[in-house]
Amino acid sequence: MPDIYSILENEDFNQVVTELCVDTIEGREPREYLDEYKGERTRRTTSVGWREPKKMEVFSDTLTDKDGNALKLEDKVVEVAKIITNFPKKIVRTSVAFMFGGRMHINADDLNDGVEEFKELWEKKLKMHSLLKQFARTVLSETKAAIVFYPRASVHWSGTKTITLSAKLLKLPEQQDIESDFFPHFDDNEDMDGFIHKTQIRIDNILRDKIVIWTREKMIIALKSYSDWQITESVNPFGLIPVVYADILAPEWDEVAPVMDAREMRLSRTADTNDYFAEPIMKVFGESNLPSKGTVGKELQFPVEYDEDTGKPIHGDADFLDWQQSIDSVKKELEETKNELFSGSSTPDLSFDNLKGMGNLSGVARRFMTLDAQIKASENLETFEPAVQRCVSVVMAGISNITNIKYRSQLVNNWISVTFDSILPKDPVEDAHVLNIAGGGKAFNSRETIVAKSPLTAAGDVEDEIKRIEEDEKKESDRNNQIGLNAFGGE
Repeated sequence: MPDIYSILENEDFNQVVTELCVDTIEGREPREYLDEYKGERTRRTTSVGWREPKKMEVFSDTLTDKDGNALKLEDKVVEVAKIITNFPKKIVRTSVAFMFGGRMHINADDLNDGVEEFKELWEKKLKMHSLLKQFARTVLSETKAAIVFYPRASVHWSGTKTITLSAKLLKLPEQQDIESDFFPHFDDNEDMDGFIHKTQIRIDNILRDKIVIWTREKMIIALKSYSDWQITESVNPFGLIPVVYADILAPEWDEVAPVMDAREMRLSRTADTNDYFAEPIMKVFGESNLPSKGTVGKELQFPVEYDEDTGKPIHGDADFLDWQQSIDSVKKELEETKNELFSGSSTPDLSFDNLKGMGNLSGVARRFMTLDAQIKASENLETFEPAVQRCVSVVMAGISNITNIKYRSQLVNNWISVTFDSILPKDPVEDAHVLNIAGGGKAFNSRETIVAKSPLTAAGDVEDEIKRIEEDEKKESDRNNQIGLNAFGGE
């Protein structure tokens, strides 16, 4: 594969665009994946979205044909149920939470002012925790996404003008009439040496193609004007490609998609059956006077006749028609497909009904119950951990070369990493018990630390709270001494 620089030497920019705009995975259809993620079910012929309406023959009650049979009227079209579950969203949501749902930590080999600047930018201005979750959610549903970092001039409310870093997420556009796609380019060593974003912008109510190409050294912006391209080049101030890209072979739910189709189809058919049989049907034997719909205190009246030989009364009767078909097989199928959806996709069923009977499990038990999901998260992190570290490198380069070059020496040889805690809740009582055993039953925190961690301690009031505790202890001690003196005859 030729490198990006060899391709850009071509004077025919149309050929450059054609050669660079090639997806890394052949036959991928991100729009179809996104539509299914949002609830459309037409991606496979087995999907419930392909259920066709039923046609019922209708015959006239009064008209007949030439043979004396009831006249056939136009067929009646009856819409069928199409039950669509939210499982694709649920599995993606859970996968993202197990990777990035916990508390975020920033660590560095050398904790200096440059690292503090990085934390300020990463956490507060770029809001990378939220952006990384959006990034992962997009990759798992659309199979690819990218984060683009760029410098932006900003004006503080005080009037101070500064240059800061911003970031945006590249994904499929909400408007389907606008074409937009992005493609990485890799050299022979599988290193990304270029990135291309192809989109459309509206100028004077006319959609025009726009191409943005990033390389390590420069940034190329090309805008198509009728049959020609207007091309501008600028220096890339980052010193590296300011783009983080990730992709996967198929959407997160693809392995269990056939099971999802079968379950949704069965749910839809069951809904149709229930709609037909749920309303009570009355069987009437003989003549009767049925009450009207609005009658209060309804009753059925049957004419009574007597058998001439025996003298026994003869009259009609009525009862309700019960649906005798067994539904155990349907119930079993729905249970099995539900279990296969969760187990086949390594997704824990964290619904309220499933959790309310679990009781107060230990932290170890909780982790074992979600071990399958944690294994999948560790596998997904093979894709997303390098992406997170790439984000760290781009932000460090942005600070060192653009926004605050005075921190360059503190960042260039420093290793900064970003990690995330588990989403699983912690049990502080269990942790305290372990520490108590490890400390031989002795206190393992100072009084100041305990008071500071108390939710009843007001912010900034730790020292005063400790003084009040000491005063209370002194009063209690004086009171005990007084009681002791009285008990032994003291004055």
